[in-house]
Amino acid sequence: MTRNLCMSVCQRNTWDSYFEIPTQVKTELQFWKSNCKSIPNLLVCPIHKIPERIIFSDASMYAGAGFVDGNVLQIAHYMFSEQERLKSSTWRELKSVEFILESMFAQLAGKLVKIYTDNQNVVHICRVGSMKPDLHELAMNIYTTCIVNSITIEVEWIPRSENVQADYFSRIFDFDDWAVDDSVFLMFNNRWGKFTFDRFADDKNHKIARFNSKFWVPGTTGVDAFAFDWSGENNWIVPPVCLVCRVLNHMLTCRAKGVLVVPKWKSALFWPMVWNKHRK
Repeated sequence: MTRNLCMSVCQRNTWDSYFEIPTQVKTELQFWKSNCKSIPNLLVCPIHKIPERIIFSDASMYAGAGFVDGNVLQIAHYMFSEQERLKSSTWRELKSVEFILESMFAQLAGKLVKIYTDNQNVVHICRVGSMKPDLHELAMNIYTTCIVNSITIEVEWIPRSENVQADYFSRIFDFDDWAVDDSVFLMFNNRWGKFTFDRFADDKNHKIARFNSKFWVPGTTGVDAFAFDWSGENNWIVPPVCLVCRVLNHMLTCRAKGVLVVPKWKSALFWPMVWNKHRK
């Protein structure tokens, strides 16, 4: 968090010369102004501890993913946009680390976390940053997340052959990821709202602040909507088509209310459950 400060000072013409402060320098100064007193103290000779959480991270051309190793598998998954797919492999790998930490900060807060990656550049950049602005921005985001949540990370390289499971999760392409337009949501919300819970969403397409997601993402209230009781909420439900029948059964079990949005596929297995032919 002093890289741009040092660069600006070194580029001055003379000791007493003035120079315009770039935006990056202002960002670093603001960081120290806001966080200097709250940054946890570090020992000059740190005492090495056993990591309290272990994360494996990887990225493919289409998505980044990672998981916390343990009895209960906690997976974070991030689909890259078309522009992000054009970025370098190092950027995608670093973005995955950033996303995992932002998604799981509540579980990682105050802990020593070991992160394994099969990209050696990521290990170096997480430690000292990068001269490339887009990579350094991600490194600063990772650093800030760790500082704010008192997370200590140790990033270590492992061969790809030892990162098979994270590689598998990063190659998952979510074909069931669909949503409705905001104008459609507002129409239903004005008619049958106010909706209080979005049951099938992620950090990019959720319509309500409280939402369930398939994987761990920033802001999620919980992973796997079927693990929760839907009663007492006015639910906004836009599920993957393959889960419509299960959604209806879960609503009956919970005695839940809400609006279920499905495609008009009359040949689908769920159609007799949602459409009464005797109604006009």
